[in-house]
Amino acid sequence: MSLSSSSSSSVVQSLDMAEEDNPHCPNYGELRTKMQNLTRSGSIGKALEIFHLMRNVSGKPTVYDYNSLINCYLKSNKVGLHDLCGLYFEMKRVELHPNASTFNTFLKGLSLLGESKVAISVIVEMCNYGFTPSFSCLSNLLKKCLDSMELVDGLRVLDLMLGLNYIPTEPKVILLINSLSRCGMTRDACVVFFKLLEIGNFQSPYVYNPILWSLCKSDQISGALAFFCSLKKKGLVHNVCSYTALVYGFGQKGLFKEASGCLRIMEVDGGCYPNIKTYTTIIKCLCDGGRIKEALCALGEMEKKGFDPDIVTYNIILRALSHKNLVLEIYNLYHTIYQKGLSPDNYTATAFSGLLKRGNIGIALNLLRDIVSSDSDVDVAVYNVYLHCLFRAREFKESLFMISCMEKDGIKPNNITFNTILKGICEEKTVDKALEFFERVEWPGKRPDMVSFNTVLSVACKRGDSIMVQTVLNLMEDEGVKLNVVGFTCLMQYFCNIGNINDCLKLFEHMISHGPHPSMVTINTLMVVLCKNRELGAAYQVFSNLKSYGLSPDARTYGILIRAAMNEGNNLLTLKLVEIALEMNLHCNGCIKNVKNCLLKIEDP
Repeated sequence: MSLSSSSSSSVVQSLDMAEEDNPHCPNYGELRTKMQNLTRSGSIGKALEIFHLMRNVSGKPTVYDYNSLINCYLKSNKVGLHDLCGLYFEMKRVELHPNASTFNTFLKGLSLLGESKVAISVIVEMCNYGFTPSFSCLSNLLKKCLDSMELVDGLRVLDLMLGLNYIPTEPKVILLINSLSRCGMTRDACVVFFKLLEIGNFQSPYVYNPILWSLCKSDQISGALAFFCSLKKKGLVHNVCSYTALVYGFGQKGLFKEASGCLRIMEVDGGCYPNIKTYTTIIKCLCDGGRIKEALCALGEMEKKGFDPDIVTYNIILRALSHKNLVLEIYNLYHTIYQKGLSPDNYTATAFSGLLKRGNIGIALNLLRDIVSSDSDVDVAVYNVYLHCLFRAREFKESLFMISCMEKDGIKPNNITFNTILKGICEEKTVDKALEFFERVEWPGKRPDMVSFNTVLSVACKRGDSIMVQTVLNLMEDEGVKLNVVGFTCLMQYFCNIGNINDCLKLFEHMISHGPHPSMVTINTLMVVLCKNRELGAAYQVFSNLKSYGLSPDARTYGILIRAAMNEGNNLLTLKLVEIALEMNLHCNGCIKNVKNCLLKIEDP
């Protein structure tokens, strides 16, 4: 953005009025004083009129008058980009030649306004006039660009600095490269680093490690390895964080032999040793890859080498153990945490959510109860998991007590909290009670979210309660909330439950034509209905059209169709579906057992 292209229309109008001859003009000193006073008060239009009247005095106004005008304006409390642009336009209008002070004053104003882009344009013009901006000016501008995450502008400022042989400080370079790497601008970060490296600066691993981590986190381990080796050839000395980045990159790709080799090279060639972060990185990668036993071995090796795992390391393993439902190992590790003098934190509590998914509610409840009743600071996320666990265990009295505890501890419930309670009420009591809670509670954001409506709608639809279904739909309409794919699927289930297949099909056709786009849950719901009503042909037609809907069948889809085809004695279709299911290696929900039984029946009738 150019200053001269953004002049104020009010300023131009003021100057047009001042163009008229004024034979009774005060002397120059009075004009200058009056102009300064008007500018300080924020009356920029009137101040410019006075500034223009100075042309009646021989040799006036000078660039110093103009600089004084800008300085006074910056001291007012009404500084704005619009007026600042108007002042710049006036300088061009009266054909004044700016000096270095003019540009520096403008840059000061733009800095106050946080207008980095305009400031860069002013600096370019300053250079065109033959003036050199100071190092501090450009350095401060670079910092402002980085603080506001205007990284493209930051790169332009860096180019200007290097063009003037100004070398930015190391903290600013680290911040720039780190910001670029975090925002996915890794290529730009590399360009910056190698530019600075060419002039013999910034060889510290703290400068380039963000690039290594960015490459490894974005699944570019080959590029990271090439970058790592090229720096080593140039004589740069890597630190433990550099090697840990490679360990992470190899681990994410499942290349654990290479990760172990990297650790050996670190100690032998690199002269540095793994730290807690290195081992935690290895353990996380092993857990993510489902290699829990190896992760526990890495934990043991870590302790043997004198490193005490922190709560972050333990939380990673606890989460993996929970998802694998390894209860004995969970208890042993949880006991170890206390033996080590560590305190479980919020992430420890949420790590146990895997036990809930595996149906191990009692154990999850005991562990969560221990954390919540301890001196640990717990947040709303922990309470939400605990409440969910209590409702699953049908501990309704304790769940209500925990809600009061939240309020006493000053923890505000969020929508997830209320939706958890809402679901619990729906399962324990009636939909009437759920709606009563629905309308009574003070929802964050002043209204329930889509999950809230879908929770009640789902229960009403499953029970075939037409009055409650209509009540929920009316509430949604009053709140201006439209049905999403979950809501439509619930309604389809409702029509199926009351035997109204035609309306179920109409809803599906509406979704195909007008949205929302159906999910595989929607498709499977429809296919169950069609197959139960011996409409195998219609179900198979829906199945055949899945690609046109942008969907892929899952194990349940094949299971539904295979059972229906077998029940109707359609051996050809059964064989066809069985072959596809086996090719896709679908074994979920007992589907493969049905497939095997089906094959045996067909081959040996």
